[in-house]
Amino acid sequence: MVEQMARASKLRRLVSHPFKYLFGVGFRNLVYPFTQKGILVRARTFFGRDMHVALPAGTDIYLTGGKSHDSEIRLAKFIIDQLSSGDTFVDVGAHFGYFSLLASKILGSNGRVFSFEASKNNFAVLRQNTQLSHNIRCFHKAVSDTSEPIQFFEFPVLFSEYNTLDATQFENEKWFAKYKPERNIVEALTLDEFVESEQLQPKIVKIDVEGAEHRVLQGMKKWLDTNRDGFIVMEYLSPERHNTEHKKAAEWMRQKGYGTFLLDKDGQLEKVEDLDTHLRLQNAESDNLIFKKTN
Repeated sequence: MVEQMARASKLRRLVSHPFKYLFGVGFRNLVYPFTQKGILVRARTFFGRDMHVALPAGTDIYLTGGKSHDSEIRLAKFIIDQLSSGDTFVDVGAHFGYFSLLASKILGSNGRVFSFEASKNNFAVLRQNTQLSHNIRCFHKAVSDTSEPIQFFEFPVLFSEYNTLDATQFENEKWFAKYKPERNIVEALTLDEFVESEQLQPKIVKIDVEGAEHRVLQGMKKWLDTNRDGFIVMEYLSPERHNTEHKKAAEWMRQKGYGTFLLDKDGQLEKVEDLDTHLRLQNAESDNLIFKKTN
């Protein structure tokens, strides 16, 4: 459903869900540019769970029932294939909770989901979406290499997926001058501390933190050394998207004995060495990189 609608023409989307399409696209193109204020709506996901999303950031979920970027469609397939009842899923940078809710549905009452979101606005939506899911615990905290409070930059809702510890990476973007971020101080933790306190062995740790990936990984050194079967999922950006920190993170993980993989169209692991070349050949700005212990 999500994959079909993501690839569908605008006309097909309009015919399939005329009210949703006109409302969602109209709000994004006609209303939001003037108000710069989002609106909360209910969406029905492809896996049968209702969730709230803030438009325009959640337009794809609202219209298609899922995150519709090709990399996120493949990631959903991977999560469905790898998680089983009773496993543990850690969602770092959970946003509105789409992947947390998907994992929750798969894991059932014996599994556990731990969701972290540093943005106060996104966390409010995340908490609303997860409050009835008894196997999800969500935290309004940043995950980093320190447990000290850190500064966090939060953009208006249209660019809320770019919320970050380092806003300077977006200063040359055309939209930055109009949509300035708000600077906040948020509590932080390291995954090593958290995993140890909760006695966890996560099956998947998903990291989507807009340039702070290396810091998150630095804060889970102990677990990375002892992990054998778990996967780490990290968004990886192209050089055009200022991927210095992502390259640093990938190289550091290789040095710790982790292989680097991308996901094929079916969500299966595909070994890759030169990530930048792959993105350039695919004409892609980003993809989800999978780390798995190989030695």
